[in-house]
Amino acid sequence: MKRIVAFLLFVLGSAVARADPPQITWEWFNAAETYRNYKVKGKDDLRLAAHYYRLAAERGNAAAAYKLGDCYENGTGVAKDAVTALEWYRRSAAGGDRYAALRIGWFYQKGIAVTANPADAVEWYRLAAQRKNIWAYHMLAFLYFDGEGVPQDRVKAREYFEISLPQTDDGWAKVKLAELIRSSDPTRARRLLQEAVRQGNPQAPQDLKLLEIEQK
Repeated sequence: MKRIVAFLLFVLGSAVARADPPQITWEWFNAAETYRNYKVKGKDDLRLAAHYYRLAAERGNAAAAYKLGDCYENGTGVAKDAVTALEWYRRSAAGGDRYAALRIGWFYQKGIAVTANPADAVEWYRLAAQRKNIWAYHMLAFLYFDGEGVPQDRVKAREYFEISLPQTDDGWAKVKLAELIRSSDPTRARRLLQEAVRQGNPQAPQDLKLLEIEQK
């Protein structure tokens, strides 16, 4: 945990000192995006995408480092390698990327390339949330709801669901938020569960039935 805190302090401190990457790195980044997003693309196109992401990432482009990490995580244009993916996500996060911080949190939460540690995941999600990553609030809401990596705090869970749900529109978030407000606002809880049912959430029909019984 101390190592994680030290690295996070380094990340936050480096945000002040880092310079914008050279313009050429954005040209490489755009080339990579073009190769990766061809409607009809082959393995050579994906390899070229990874190549240009690497050129940009090695020159300090945090967005490219994140994309290169994603390539390694999913085996897109390179051999799948979670350890290398995490290395590039770390470099990207140190450069200020909010998406990389979120992915690092996910790696720690699920034990991908590292020992699972929900408390460390929380710290990375918090960093991503500070950088306005809406999905970081989403993940923190679930962790606070379940008491995973942090003491259970349903007030905080609701706060984060309220922040994230308007943009994520996630069915599971609706189910959890409905549970949090079912006593104080059953009408809204019912509406959330109905929306989750329409989205195909497997838990929502059962929770909706129970809520309707309670309201009779």
